[in-house]
Amino acid sequence: MRRFFGVIFILWLLLVGIWDAKAQVGSVSRRPKSVPTRSRTGQFLVIGEISDSEESAPNPILVPSRSQRSVAFTPLRPLDSQGVAVLTPPIISVACERIKSEVLRILKIEDRFNGSIVVRVFPVDKRRPPAKILATQFADGWRYTLEIQDRVHWTLLVRTTVEALLLEIANRGNGGQLNPIPLWLSEGVTTLLIGESSRELVPQLNREFKDANRSMDPLVAIASKTVGRSPMGFDSLAFPTDTLISDTNQFQLFQGSAALFVHHLRSKGGGLGSLGALVFAFNRSLNWQTALLKTYPAEFQSLLDVEKWWAVTSVAFYAQNASRFITPETLDRHLRSILQETVEVARSTNSPLGRRVLRLSETIEQWPLTAQIPVLERKMIQLRYLSNLGFRYLSRQGRDGTEPEMRIRFEQVRRLQEILDPYQRERSSTGYLARRGDVDPRIRVLVRRAADRLRSVEAEILGVP
Repeated sequence: MRRFFGVIFILWLLLVGIWDAKAQVGSVSRRPKSVPTRSRTGQFLVIGEISDSEESAPNPILVPSRSQRSVAFTPLRPLDSQGVAVLTPPIISVACERIKSEVLRILKIEDRFNGSIVVRVFPVDKRRPPAKILATQFADGWRYTLEIQDRVHWTLLVRTTVEALLLEIANRGNGGQLNPIPLWLSEGVTTLLIGESSRELVPQLNREFKDANRSMDPLVAIASKTVGRSPMGFDSLAFPTDTLISDTNQFQLFQGSAALFVHHLRSKGGGLGSLGALVFAFNRSLNWQTALLKTYPAEFQSLLDVEKWWAVTSVAFYAQNASRFITPETLDRHLRSILQETVEVARSTNSPLGRRVLRLSETIEQWPLTAQIPVLERKMIQLRYLSNLGFRYLSRQGRDGTEPEMRIRFEQVRRLQEILDPYQRERSSTGYLARRGDVDPRIRVLVRRAADRLRSVEAEILGVP
């Protein structure tokens, strides 16, 4: 009997050992599936720790009815290595809601999202991009999946989430072609958002990042990006080249310029909600350019009007922030802009509009007074900004310590003011009116004298035509 119970006991130990070994093998080979985390408002669904086998499986939440495409994405190039964040589903869900709240504040629109954004978290893998956005077309519109690695610079999570949110807003109810977000808008909004809210957007390991010294003034964040440099021209903002995007220094200037553009744009068109109206207009327009003109019809009749407005706006910002960093090359570029006027002309009645560049002396000689006045007013505003900049610069440097090239450029600014200011004042006076259809002889003398003096300065800056 004892022998019998001894055999039974040994068999029992063997069975328990085999079962325990299987359990241990199973615990190693099987990875527990993560439970999706839904954000506070329900717009974001975060799926964590996606393995390669799970990635190849169909997504039970997003089943595309037609095509799936990857949205063009320009990765941020962080300037520091101290901002790497460890991302978990709870952290991402909180961060995405904070980012959305700030985006809605900047756009001045209500939270009426149409469809969730799925965030899939992957382990760090150099073979895959650190972040990307997938747009999936359904019968009732578009849905978005944000894929991000679990250790990235915190600004990358902000930037990717901003672009996904802008895509969702711009394509609500859109069953056709996806409306892309222009790079100047996504980078402009992101730069403003990061500057105004800073690291508080992304919590980390139960830590909150509170910066008591941060400024809510958007111009402070913009100045930190431009670092005294003149903002980029409108063409560079509207159509950035691959070379610009791949150059870290130039891309940082692009971000600051885009933020300045967005900051001033959101105060136009009646103020409240105009920037949000622009994003909504993407869905009813051929492209972002036509959406911009639809949103601000009183301010801009064409993109050329936008370009001229931006020239004045960028000079004003530069003059206020660049007295320590000004260079002859930048001054020369602004003077060239002042001495030239771009116009849209058609070669024939039915031909499309093209662009032609006139020198300022030509506009004075060839254009009627009513067409000259807004041009002269704009040029005089730009010259006043540069003149004030020159005063501050010369006061700081002292005339003996000023570079000869800088003295020459500011002297050219002064000469242009001395030409245009009296011309504009005398030309607009009531004593110089046309009589019986003939031009007052005094006007001819005034125009010829101003044009000759302008040609002298144009030859120095633009060269002989």
